Amino acid sequence: MSIPMKNTLTGETVNVASYVTEEQKRAWEERQKRTVYRKKNIIPFVACYHDPIMEVTQHLSLTEGGAVMKLLHYLKQNGKGKLSNAGKPLYQKDIQAILGRGSTQTKQIIKRLEYLSILIPTKEGRSKVFYINENFHCMGKLLKKPFTKLLKGRLSIIVDELPLNQLGFLYKILPYFHFEKCFLCHNPDEKDFSVIRKMNRGDLAKAINHNPDELTKIVKSLTKKGLIMTTESCGSLLYYVYPDLMYRKDSDGQDDYTRGLRAMFEEHLKGC
Repeated sequence: MSIPMKNTLTGETVNVASYVTEEQKRAWEERQKRTVYRKKNIIPFVACYHDPIMEVTQHLSLTEGGAVMKLLHYLKQNGKGKLSNAGKPLYQKDIQAILGRGSTQTKQIIKRLEYLSILIPTKEGRSKVFYINENFHCMGKLLKKPFTKLLKGRLSIIVDELPLNQLGFLYKILPYFHFEKCFLCHNPDEKDFSVIRKMNRGDLAKAINHNPDELTKIVKSLTKKGLIMTTESCGSLLYYVYPDLMYRKDSDGQDDYTRGLRAMFEEHLKGC
């Protein structure tokens, strides 16, 4: 391969040989794939930013976390965080119906989410409407911060199927989802597999501030739903999350590893 270059001294244009290594070629092909994927934008997702979620995890109950998961279903692309359904904003009575809780508990949950700055109330006329803080979650323009994709297709299914505590567990593990391996760990952006610090049951319980025995019950329920898969490594449990619910790569999830992981989930589900 050669490229034309101009000699700045003589003004003459000459062809200069250019060599591309296999590694450079693969990197270029990956960049092309990412560009095509971004332009297609075929898989809608909610961006869930790790650092702010991690900051509130210790102060958020599973029920409150589950409420956030339910509300994320009502985010719209480039909607600036406004919660709406069928083109109409969500009011408190709508949130009460979505959460399936009484008026008093709904008010308490909303107040707590406002206190933690996840939910932002705004007056529109005489009524109060609600926005999700885009420092935590957004759909559309992305911030340059580590995030996990919560895929809207599967989210729309589980918000109707799962109780708030199970949804809350899924919410609280978002910051620990490894960008490539789809399991939970302390350093989810680490590329070197040999230094990834995987989370065992005790680590996970401490990270999400929840009782280990209750955590085990929730994990068993989510395993039966095909959303969590546990494997044993050196006597400790390793927690995988179904990649069509959470994902981090800048791709469509059709690489060999992700397809293999889906197959593992399907096989694992048969034994539940």
